[in-house]
Amino acid sequence: MKHILTAIIIVLLGILGAIIIVPMVRESRPSEVTIAVEPTVSSTPIFYGYHKGVFDKPEVKIKAQIKKVENPDESIKGLKSGEFQFALLPWTEALKWMSEHPEDTLLCFFSVEYRMEMPQEGLFPKKGVTFKVIADLKGKTIGVTANDLTAIKAMLYSAEIPEEEVTLKVYPSDKVYSALVNGEVDYAHLTEPYYTLAKTNFGEPISEKGLLPFWVNFPYEASGLFTTRKIIEENQLALKRMNMAMQFTFLDFKRTENRDSARVLIANEFTIKDTQIIERINLPELERSQDMQKDAIQLLADKLEIYGAISKGLNLEELKVFVPYDELRF
Repeated sequence: MKHILTAIIIVLLGILGAIIIVPMVRESRPSEVTIAVEPTVSSTPIFYGYHKGVFDKPEVKIKAQIKKVENPDESIKGLKSGEFQFALLPWTEALKWMSEHPEDTLLCFFSVEYRMEMPQEGLFPKKGVTFKVIADLKGKTIGVTANDLTAIKAMLYSAEIPEEEVTLKVYPSDKVYSALVNGEVDYAHLTEPYYTLAKTNFGEPISEKGLLPFWVNFPYEASGLFTTRKIIEENQLALKRMNMAMQFTFLDFKRTENRDSARVLIANEFTIKDTQIIERINLPELERSQDMQKDAIQLLADKLEIYGAISKGLNLEELKVFVPYDELRF
């Protein structure tokens, strides 16, 4: 009997030790994550965290792999399959996906905003093409990326231009500018850093204060950092660490010298070497989870529905799209 009790005590002590030690071991190791990013300036906070040592801070401990993904649908599929733990996606494309899959929403805890005073995107005509009014787009070909499709369609709808009267030609992000230069398209929608490159060689774009904020929504919530409920449930520590990394990035961006270094990082990611262009790249504004403009994002969703760019209206609060701040804190 005595031996049985001893054995039971040893087993219980082992279980107790495992309960105490396993979480400690897990917390001592970096969280290994794969992050899908769109190939635009919106991904600045992820590139910055990766290259500037934010992910390596003792308070963060993120071991990240970053993958540029041209098509946002592929990023979302990667989130759903578990290939990616986080994905930086255009809000317009994320909202479109959620309107088609309301039972399986995406969750956001960090956002990127484009502003009219320092535009990050615009629509440029090729040499020899004149533009006076938005109706001039009728019968023309516009070069876009997969990240732009829903937003550009919303812009056309809002201007009462039937979709069939404009040809949207989809290119990889690093080919749209070349298509404009080569005259393959009449117009090209370009996002930083190609926006500044186009301004240097083609002059001001249509709507100098930014096309999408003007036509779709102002302020314009450009992109969000998304995950899924399944990923949170399986690895909440990674979520908290990722949020901490974004908090540090947000604070670092308040310093001018850090924003200058971020421009260099973006230029390196897109192999732009002209220092005069690098110095003029317009960086987006960053919004922490607790500062996100939920009403502006809801208004964007409402306008996309009104313009017919998404199939079904969304109530983002009911869908619980925004991760509560309490779930992000240590």
